[in-house]
This record gives sequence, structure tokens and C-alpha cells, in this order.
Amino acid sequence: MPVKTPPVNLIISGVTITHPGRIISETGHVTKGELAKYYAGVAAFILPSIARHPLSLLRCPTGIDGECFFQRNPGKGLGPDVRPFPFQHKGKKYEYLYIEDEKGLLEVIQMGAIELHPWGAPVDAIEFPDRMIFDLDPAPDVPFEAVKLAAQDLRQRLEKRGLKSALKCTGGKGLHVTVPLAGKDKWPVVKSYAGSVADEMVAAAPEAYVATMSKAKRTGRIFIDYFRNDATATAIADYAVRARPGAPVALPLEWKELDHLKSASQFSMDDVLKRIKGKRPGSLSAQKLPA
Repeated sequence: MPVKTPPVNLIISGVTITHPGRIISETGHVTKGELAKYYAGVAAFILPSIARHPLSLLRCPTGIDGECFFQRNPGKGLGPDVRPFPFQHKGKKYEYLYIEDEKGLLEVIQMGAIELHPWGAPVDAIEFPDRMIFDLDPAPDVPFEAVKLAAQDLRQRLEKRGLKSALKCTGGKGLHVTVPLAGKDKWPVVKSYAGSVADEMVAAAPEAYVATMSKAKRTGRIFIDYFRNDATATAIADYAVRARPGAPVALPLEWKELDHLKSASQFSMDDVLKRIKGKRPGSLSAQKLPA
């Protein structure tokens, strides 16, 4: 396959992307320049869920087959639009990072970030999450069709409680079901509520579900991971690329698309850019947890 030869540098939204021809995924022959163009193309769709939220970045400076590492603090070289967020937790002081706009987004991509994992609360109200997340994580021996059924089961249980939810394929092997929140309840309340939903599902079908982090108990089951509903916990962002072969995308879907979904990692960057062409970002209204 011929080597792609883009210009020495790319400039996107005022941000210089160096080494745009560097291959970040041998599968699909995906380059750093293509990644940057993708994130610029989806900026209007990804920023509503990550802007002004602390971020954990999965950086892979030499590509997904090289060394990858998580970064949560601003550090050096990330760019002037990557902001520091001072945070105190359990008596200790920390400094995390966040972005506000497309320039900040592209600055972290320039420094080798591929995956973006936001916290579930904004820096302005860090104790009040604006989303409740359920990560449906299947054991290796669980077919994807069972994960799809679990997502529908969860959706229906939430609807019975008066809560509308959104669906996302993670770009990995599982699905996320997210409830947008109005930011009126603190983390312990949201986590407890999510746990009650997960426990309800386990009680109804213990042979299919588990809601404990013990891997020994997950064989043949789907782990309903509600532990992401906690201060400092993160989840892969909507429209974020995964550091996996072919660079699949964690993509929000309409519930009506679930029946025909073949896997949680079937969408490429090109697929997503074609999908959003001519469209505007949409979202569910924020909700308050039932009393």
C-alpha cells in the first residue's frame, strides 16, 4: 500500500498538527492528520459532553501499537487552551485538565491523545453530575445480541422510573446507556440510584447480569458497571476515537438502530463523518432523579 504523504504540518483551527502522516493504526492505515481532521469535523458534536469537564486523555504518541498512557494533569506542552482544574478530594489537592473549545480539543490531539474520557460533572459544579452512566460490559463468552437485549431491558426499566436514556456503542465490546441529568443531585445520590437499577436487573436475571466488580463472578454474564457514577470516574466520550486497531469510534445511536447493530466497534471515523454531514447535534433534555 502506498505511503500517504500529506504536508509536513497541518494547521486546523489555528492549531499546528505536526507529523500528520504518522501512522497511528496499521489496521486501516490511519494517520495522525486524519485523526485531527476527524476531531475537527465532529467538534460541534463532541464538545457539548466534554467541554469544561475534567478529562483523562489516553495518549499514544507513536500510535496505538506503541506505548499508551493516561494523563489527567495539564503537564507541559499540551497547549495554551488546555486549562488547569484545581481539585480537592478527601483532604488531598490535585490538578486536572479540561478544555473549552475546538482549539483545546486539537491541542490535545496534537500531543498524541486518541481517547477522551470526561468526568461526569462540569468544573463549575464538580459535585453535581450532569449524567448517569451504565456501562454494559460483557464477559468474553457473552454474545453481542445478549448485550443488545440488556440495553433494551435497562432502557425499559429507566422509562418505568420516568427517565429517558441515550444509547452509545463504545467502540469496544459493550454499550453505554446514559441518562442526562439536571445537575441537582450529588455524586453519592446518583451512584446509589444507579446501583439500585443495576441491583434490580441482577435480581430479575442473576444468570445474565452481575453488578459486582469481581471478575471471578462475570463469566457468562454482563457486568452492569454503575461505578462510573462517582467523583473522578470517567467514561469514553461520545464521538471519541478508541485506541484500538482501525481506530473505531464510540458513537451515540438512536434506539431504533439497536436491532441492526452488529458490534459495538463497527463505526470508523469516515462512517461517522458521513453520518453527521448536514446534521446538527441533538440531545435529550436534562432530568432530575425521581424522589
